Amino acid sequence: MAVSFEVNYRFDPQTCRHYLNDFSTVLHCHHFITLYTQLADDATHFEGERMLKEAAEDTFYEVLQDYYQKHQLTQLSDQISIAEQYWQMVGMGKLQFMEIGKYTVCAEMLHSHVDQGWLIKWGLATKPINFITEGFIAAVAALVNARPPKSYGVKALKALAQGENKSLFRATLK
Repeated sequence: MAVSFEVNYRFDPQTCRHYLNDFSTVLHCHHFITLYTQLADDATHFEGERMLKEAAEDTFYEVLQDYYQKHQLTQLSDQISIAEQYWQMVGMGKLQFMEIGKYTVCAEMLHSHVDQGWLIKWGLATKPINFITEGFIAAVAALVNARPPKSYGVKALKALAQGENKSLFRATLK
């Protein structure tokens, strides 16, 4: 691990909000995320999947960009390490970036609380359901390549929720 993720955590008892490195943060709950993932998947008439991916991408882009700037992280290995640690810190699972290039970024997820929740609630999924993860990977791909959000499209190639031993994602420059 190149660099350790620094945690500045505080809880505001008046607003009942958690703050992680000055950003209001909902610490992961797979029950809640699984339900709105299913809602996004069902909401084809207003592109729920796309909306959830883009919301995740915009949010994680801002959070990670702020962290990189505050900690003066310019080395690719440090940026990737922090992204992986952040994903774990908020309770989403274990995500590893395997290939990082200008045109393609690949990542695998060995454990996912969303997939685990999905499997417990509904059994095997008929297609990949990690829309938030796809948004996160798109944000990281854009940041490490000094591009704006929405520069990369992400596709899940394998999914834990479909019974695979890991999820596999490929981000491609649009």
